[in-house]
Amino acid sequence: MIKSLLLFQLLILTLGVQAQIALPNPGFENWTTVSNYEDPDNWHTLNPSTAFVGVLTATKASGADVHSGSFAIKLTTKSVFGQTANGLATTGTIDVQNQTITGGIAYSLRPDSITGWFKCTPVSGDNGFVDFVLLDNANDTVGLADFTTPTTSVSTYTYFSVPIVYRNSNTPSISRTTLSSSAGYTSVVNSTMYVDDLQLIFNSTAVAPLLTIPIQQVFYSSADHGLYFSSGTVKGNRLRVYNEVGQNVYESMLQETNFLSLPFLSPGVYIYQLESKAELNSGSGRFVIN
Repeated sequence: MIKSLLLFQLLILTLGVQAQIALPNPGFENWTTVSNYEDPDNWHTLNPSTAFVGVLTATKASGADVHSGSFAIKLTTKSVFGQTANGLATTGTIDVQNQTITGGIAYSLRPDSITGWFKCTPVSGDNGFVDFVLLDNANDTVGLADFTTPTTSVSTYTYFSVPIVYRNSNTPSISRTTLSSSAGYTSVVNSTMYVDDLQLIFNSTAVAPLLTIPIQQVFYSSADHGLYFSSGTVKGNRLRVYNEVGQNVYESMLQETNFLSLPFLSPGVYIYQLESKAELNSGSGRFVIN
């Protein structure tokens, strides 16, 4: 279900990408000019429905707003005819009239997690998100990953990693990725999110990720050398951090704070596991220290 409010004419676009490429144009390097706007190749946006009134919610970022390469995507929530339109990009098909996203890309693999780089400037407690979903032939959800950006500004590109939570053993037939500058029906105009260098990861470590719904969204800040917990309380929860070969490099009961300093960790890929005191609603994911 699309997480925005916008009523315009039906928009149906098709993707021309090869099967098994779940994240086409993942660094947003390739763009095509259409009339008075540009769209990222193999991604759908709201631009075809809003450009005629001079409003673009998805634009090509360059220069200091790029993590790597020449370009990234900038998504900005706008007001169009009194309706709030999220900055939106998806590998599915946007049905503007019914406010839904359907379909996606033919894909049958089962990756471990989705990663990427982001920065954001939310307005009034708003937040953006990155969703990745795998569907089977019956259109039932096989696996789902949902990264939510903080409700405060992140001014430098920051790495995120979210595990794909599998609900069953079915073989996927479709993958769909959706990026949005705002959340649901609480979208706030001018909220902005940049995204670059998306990637699917296949687990090759000895650490088995937990398969329950995360109680926190966790991301590593290279500027502050530590982990941020985006919402809720973490006091009394146990955090374990493992390196790439499965060694436990940190373990602690957390205090009431949304930040944990980890300046002693060397560059590399790490896996965190976060457990509540009752060992319920635990979460796991990855972060990278460069």
